[in-house]
This record gives sequence, structure tokens and C-alpha cells, in this order.
Amino acid sequence: MQSLLKPAARTCRDVAFALVGGLWIGRPSDDVEADLRWLALRDQWSVTALVLLGLFLVSLLAAQLGLIGLCLFWLSVIAIIR
Repeated sequence: MQSLLKPAARTCRDVAFALVGGLWIGRPSDDVEADLRWLALRDQWSVTALVLLGLFLVSLLAAQLGLIGLCLFWLSVIAIIR
């Protein structure tokens, strides 16, 4: 079970850091991601949990608009990460 959770946790952390880096105005996303990786592990988990919770809440809001809302939600997530 541990061997399955570790890669999933890393992926969640990478996605969360990419989203934070994409939303940070005035700094390159690579710099923001590098700064986040220097945080303590507990702080990294806090950032990851807050970003994923925010994504979940925004997706629930987008789901109220139906398929078009969900498509717009996913397109905006992709645009932020790029």
C-alpha cells in the first residue's frame, strides 16, 4: 500500500506546486516551485492540501453549470499550469 501512495503523493504535490507557480504573478513558475520545495515537509503537505481542497471546491461550483462548466474548469486548470 505504501508503494502505491508515495508516487500518488508526489504527483499531487507536483500538480499543486505547478498551480501555485502558475498563479503567482511577477515570478517565473519554476522559481516558485523551487522555493516551495525548500519548505519543510509539513508545510509542503499543507500547501498541497489547501490547493487540492480549493480545486475540489471550485470543481463543485463548476459542476453546477453542467458539462460546459466542468470543461471550462479543466481548461482553466490546464491553462494555469502551462
